[in-house]
Amino acid sequence: MINSLTSLRFFFALMVFAAHCYVINPVFDAHVFKEGFVGVSFFFVLSGFIIAYNYQSRLTDHPGIRPSFWVARFARIYPLHWLTLFIAAALGGFLAINPPADWGMHFLASFFLVQSYIPQADYYFSFNSPSWSLCCEQLFYLLFPLFIPFINNTKRLWCIFAACAILVTVGMSFTPLEWIKGLWYVNPIARLPDFILGILIYQLYRRLEHRSITYWQGTVMEIFAVAIFVLFFFCAEDMAKVYRYSCYYWFPVAALLLIFALQKGALSRSLSNKCLIIGGEISYGFYLIHLLVISTYEQLQKNHHWQISWTIIVPSLLVITILLSLVSYYYFEKPMNKYIKAVFAKIKNESFSHKNTLH
Repeated sequence: MINSLTSLRFFFALMVFAAHCYVINPVFDAHVFKEGFVGVSFFFVLSGFIIAYNYQSRLTDHPGIRPSFWVARFARIYPLHWLTLFIAAALGGFLAINPPADWGMHFLASFFLVQSYIPQADYYFSFNSPSWSLCCEQLFYLLFPLFIPFINNTKRLWCIFAACAILVTVGMSFTPLEWIKGLWYVNPIARLPDFILGILIYQLYRRLEHRSITYWQGTVMEIFAVAIFVLFFFCAEDMAKVYRYSCYYWFPVAALLLIFALQKGALSRSLSNKCLIIGGEISYGFYLIHLLVISTYEQLQKNHHWQISWTIIVPSLLVITILLSLVSYYYFEKPMNKYIKAVFAKIKNESFSHKNTLH
């Protein structure tokens, strides 16, 4: 585990949280909050890095562990996804505006994480809308073991990424405004370059991790990486939103991940704080839970006409989301993850024993 990257997940999850608070108060319509959707791009690129960091060597040396890899990823994303999906369905907002048959089709699309392949907002943002990004993650996890021959050839992987980058940027330029979000923001195939970029960053990391970099050099590099990201972030208003959904942030996010992964400076070492690491560990739950909390408050506010300052409500909702995420992580996500892996291991062992018996 790379502590600095784990902690960074928490900060980007907070950015996503802030981006959705516009429904509470217009103050969150400001660029500094609404641009928080960059957190999603960060998570996609980080996913490529972490998956390569944890599994590239293992899958290269032991291709037979592919089923175990897929089960592990299933165990990571599906239990909480299904739980939050059922909660969102129980809250009833989607059924209130759609006939039952249509509701069922949308529910099944979300249940199997295929809603983002349908370029209609009422599909990819239905029920617990942040789950659209899990469609992308599911595709990444499915393809990663199959990418291994390309991943182990860095030049070939760079060529693939370059080709994808050209297709993406050209395609974005010719896309009508009403299709931009459906084709370029939520579409899993269009987000593959983000994931590939993360894998490429890992290849660079492997070359640099044993280089001699002093504490002060590392600190300067980290400050530079943060400054580059902040510069891109605040200059983004001058860039068309379609590019900001992914390719505009490729360079600053890549620089941030690579330099902080090396953990050579003061900033990365400060991110080894235990509380921040826990924040990063619960970020998946935080991401899936936060909008349910915000939406529930929004509905209650409309029904009861509450007039409470956002300076009180937003911190309160943030604390509630963090507490629910902690409970989810320690008492649902980890136990379910462990249980699913144990069931798979049992089935695998029984199948192996049965084959031996037959022979």
